[in-house]
Amino acid sequence: MRGVFPPYSLSGAGCPVNDIGDNIERLFVLDYSPMHRRVPRPQLITYTTAKQVRQLQMLHPRTGAIELDKLTVVVSIDGACRNNGKPTARASWGVYFGPGSRYNTSGLLSPELPQTSSRAEIEALSRAIDTIREFSHQDMTLQDIKIRCDSEYLCQAMSMWIEGWIENDGLRSNGRAVAHFDKLREIHDKIDDMTYGDDGGLHLQFWNVPREENQEADELANSALDGVTSPALESKQLRFGMED
Repeated sequence: MRGVFPPYSLSGAGCPVNDIGDNIERLFVLDYSPMHRRVPRPQLITYTTAKQVRQLQMLHPRTGAIELDKLTVVVSIDGACRNNGKPTARASWGVYFGPGSRYNTSGLLSPELPQTSSRAEIEALSRAIDTIREFSHQDMTLQDIKIRCDSEYLCQAMSMWIEGWIENDGLRSNGRAVAHFDKLREIHDKIDDMTYGDDGGLHLQFWNVPREENQEADELANSALDGVTSPALESKQLRFGMED
């Protein structure tokens, strides 16, 4: 999403601001995060085996040393669809928390739902949110959630447009209905509860990345369509077997 927002929108919080100067709190732009943007890309995201999640690394403000940003979680989501637009279309979703993570998951989109990649991405987001809600109750140090997605539309929908759509009863400014509005509103309400509810306190942001930086989630989604187990899920099964 580089270049979408003007230079004056630097907020120092990893999020840009809108045209009236308010932070877009649920949108993460790496270039706008002083703690993270100068970390070399190969070192920016690391997997913490003990927590079974990927986390960001940051530069210490005084020493400049690279250290773990212990509050963060990085999760990647994606959807896939074969024969898009045809009666034989079949869609799937994938959620990736890290190599061998017990939280990695994927599946086929329910046949009752529209078989499109966009609906599959929304399903991946919904599954990720449910998983985050579950483990955040067990580990309250994981508070700053970055949801990586290669769909610019979904990132902007959930961070910039959804509240306007809700106020307009699911209609866009041009009067057209928002696709999959009920599900998007359901996810938005869950995020609000996780942020502001009695058991809240989480900070969730959407991070738009190029497709080539979202390969693991894409692999998980496609493995469901192929009817095979991806390496990520094989590791998950092995790990569960060891724990049992």
